[in-house]
Amino acid sequence: MSLRNKTLTMLAAATLVLSSISNAVADDDHYKGWTRNFEEAKELAAKEGKSILMEFTGSDWCPPCKALHKNVLSQEVFQTVKEDYILLVLDNPRDKSLVTPAEQEQYQQLSSKFQVRGVPSIFLADKMGRPFHFQSGYGGQKAEQWVADIRGKKETLVNRDAAFKKAEAADGVEKAKALDEAISIVDAKVAVAFYSDSVDQILELDADGLGEKYAAIYRGVEFEEKLTTLTSKELDADQLASELDALIKDTKPAAGEAQQALFTRSNRLFGEGKKPAAKALLIAVQKLDPESRLGKQIPQILEKYFKD
Repeated sequence: MSLRNKTLTMLAAATLVLSSISNAVADDDHYKGWTRNFEEAKELAAKEGKSILMEFTGSDWCPPCKALHKNVLSQEVFQTVKEDYILLVLDNPRDKSLVTPAEQEQYQQLSSKFQVRGVPSIFLADKMGRPFHFQSGYGGQKAEQWVADIRGKKETLVNRDAAFKKAEAADGVEKAKALDEAISIVDAKVAVAFYSDSVDQILELDADGLGEKYAAIYRGVEFEEKLTTLTSKELDADQLASELDALIKDTKPAAGEAQQALFTRSNRLFGEGKKPAAKALLIAVQKLDPESRLGKQIPQILEKYFKD
C-alpha cells in the first residue's frame, strides 16, 4: 500500500472514531453538553454520584418541545441542573439525518420501555436508569420555576429509598406494602419494566391483595406485546379478528386498558393504510365493553371512516 493510501486509510479510521465519540455527546447548538447514549449516562451518573434527567423529544417538529428548549433548557439557570443530574436527550426528529441509526433504535427501545405516549416527556432516573419521576408536556413555566421544581424532585428518590429500606426490615404483607410504596412513584407499567424484582416479591408476599394489582398489570403488558406482534403479521381481517379473540381470552387484560391499546394500534394501522386490519381492531374494542366511553364511540367511527 502506498504512503498516500495508508494516510487516507488512517484518516478515515480516525474520522470514524471521532464520529462515534461525537454521537455519544449531543454537542450541537441545540443540546450542547447533553449525552445521547443511555448506557453512557448511567456510567457518568455512577461515577459522579448523580441521577439522570432524560428528555424524550421531537426537536424539529414538536411545538411544546421547542418551547421547552427555548424557554427553559437553553437558559443559563438550567445549567444548575447539572449539579444534580446527568443530561440525556432522546430525540425522534422527522429529519432522521439529525440522529444516527443507533440513536433511532435506542429511541424506539426506550420509548417503549418507558411507556412514552407523547413528547416532551421528562424522566428522572437513578444511576441504574430506574425512573423515580415523570412529567409530560410543557405548561409555559418560567425557567427558574421549572428548574426549582425539577431539582426539588430529588426528594422523591429519597422517599423511594426510605420505603425500600422499610421493606428490608419488614415481612409478609407489610413488606409487600412497603415495596408497593417504593415503586408506586412511577406508572405501573414502568414499574413492571424497571422494578420487576420488587413486583415479583409483592406477587409472592400478598397474592390476594396487592399481588392481584400487579398480576393484572403483567397481563396488560403481555397483551400489548402480543398485540404488537399479531398486528405486524400479514393477516386478512377475518384471521386477525379470530386471533384477537384468542389473544384476549388467553391474556385476560383489563377491559379499559385493552380497549385503549387496541384503539391506539388501530389508529396506527389506519395511518399505514391498512384499513381492514384497523377495522378489525375497532370491532374488538367495542366487543370488550360496548358501554364504555370508547365503546360507544366506535359505531360513529366505523360509519365515518369505514363505510367501504
